[in-house]
Amino acid sequence: MLYIILPVHNRAETTSLFLDALQRQTFQDFLLVLVDDGCTDETVSIAREKIPSDRLIVLQGDGQLWWAGALNLAYYSLIGKLADNDVILIINDDVTFAEDFLAKGLDALRRHPGGCLQAVGTDPRSSEVDCGTIADLIRLTFRAARPGETPNCLSTRGLMLDAAMFKASGGFRPRWLPHYLSDYEFTLRLQRKGVRLAVEPGFCAQTDLSLTGMGQPTATGVVAFWRQSFSNRAKFNPKHWTAFVLLTCPAWIAPFHIVRIWGRFARGLLATATHRTPDHA
Repeated sequence: MLYIILPVHNRAETTSLFLDALQRQTFQDFLLVLVDDGCTDETVSIAREKIPSDRLIVLQGDGQLWWAGALNLAYYSLIGKLADNDVILIINDDVTFAEDFLAKGLDALRRHPGGCLQAVGTDPRSSEVDCGTIADLIRLTFRAARPGETPNCLSTRGLMLDAAMFKASGGFRPRWLPHYLSDYEFTLRLQRKGVRLAVEPGFCAQTDLSLTGMGQPTATGVVAFWRQSFSNRAKFNPKHWTAFVLLTCPAWIAPFHIVRIWGRFARGLLATATHRTPDHA
């Protein structure tokens, strides 16, 4: 059985298009695990209309789960039900794909036994291709993996792995990393357990990156800058970067990274207060 974990929050139209794509799949032996993180729109009712009840599990959140919390809720709800030969697919509702997406993913996973597979991601608005990421934890830098290069961290925008591996992972760390960086920490942890991370050209999906959260804070006032910086939607939240460093980086280098992280935040705060352009180094 293929378990598809899909966190959702008030994107009824986007989720509806995703469910339409699921209904068109050539492979239909799946169970959709819909994590409803406090939806107040029609998202859940649309899912119940489109997906048969015997192939749908709805898990209820409180609206404060965020990405990692939603995945962790699914993890603890499923680990007692999964057989070792089941397969897990973690995916976003803003991902679009062809009718053979699930079938090709399962075929690719069989070619990588014991591996963890990310769908090759493309943005329909550009020529960018996501083949995973190479993280240098000594320098705390990240670059896109080139085609054919083995990544050491992957996105959960289309992540497929065996249920046995999913159960052994220990789940996510929502208190430390509620949203951004949670997928990198998760897959880095899998790699440390000996799991080979991979991408397959035939297993691919499109993603609209414009639906993601905030980048570098752009607020003009100090209070607004502070709030933006510490929002769970902020990719450069210094608390989350500190947590990521503590969870993934060698202990001897972690203090240096933490000083850099908070130094960047302090420079941005000072620049906002004095109306200067911050240095993001």
